[in-house]
Amino acid sequence: MKQALSAFALILLVTACSQSGQSSSSSSSAPGASPAPAATNPIDFPLYAGSDVLSARDFSGKSGSESVAGQEVIAQSSASLDELESWLKQVGANPPPGYTVAASGAGADSAHAHAQALGLQFQVFTHDVSGKRHVLAVVVMDPSTFEKKAGPVLSLIDKYSMLPQSMRDPIDAQSKARTGYTVSQLLDPSQPLGAALAAAKALRSSGERGVVLVDAAQR
Repeated sequence: MKQALSAFALILLVTACSQSGQSSSSSSSAPGASPAPAATNPIDFPLYAGSDVLSARDFSGKSGSESVAGQEVIAQSSASLDELESWLKQVGANPPPGYTVAASGAGADSAHAHAQALGLQFQVFTHDVSGKRHVLAVVVMDPSTFEKKAGPVLSLIDKYSMLPQSMRDPIDAQSKARTGYTVSQLLDPSQPLGAALAAAKALRSSGERGVVLVDAAQR
């Protein structure tokens, strides 16, 4: 589980804080311009039936000494979080051809419990592309719950790394009380929150749930 979550962490951290990224498609368009083509899912992993793709992009970046590159898809769904979680369990029990659920272990139940408390759930898969190992994270979430639980703390993350330790401690305490994680843990690649950050911003005004795919490999 540690190895799988380390790879998962790497992907999610880059998704939230990538040093460079390029949008491959988007559903938005400038006023007066021709409508942009509807975004589609470029990853060969199916989304929840009826989901509408909001954005799909290629990304690359670094986390520590590791360089990764991949694709991120953010979609919205009118399904309830319970329905999305049920779908995620079914997909985990019967992955699409070529995909394998990442190894689990003693820490898996705790990670999923913390995620559920924040209004999200996830599953991690591995697959090969042209002989290269990829890790795919699938996240389902309720943006409203996520924003309520984690929003006030997440706004502090960008400034956190620049603060001296004496100022980090009270922020960590506040974060731990609100979300179950310290900010240090939120920044740790073993926590499945990076994709949720991106989705929460994209879905802030929609009132719908989110389905996020993040597929990446080390470069």
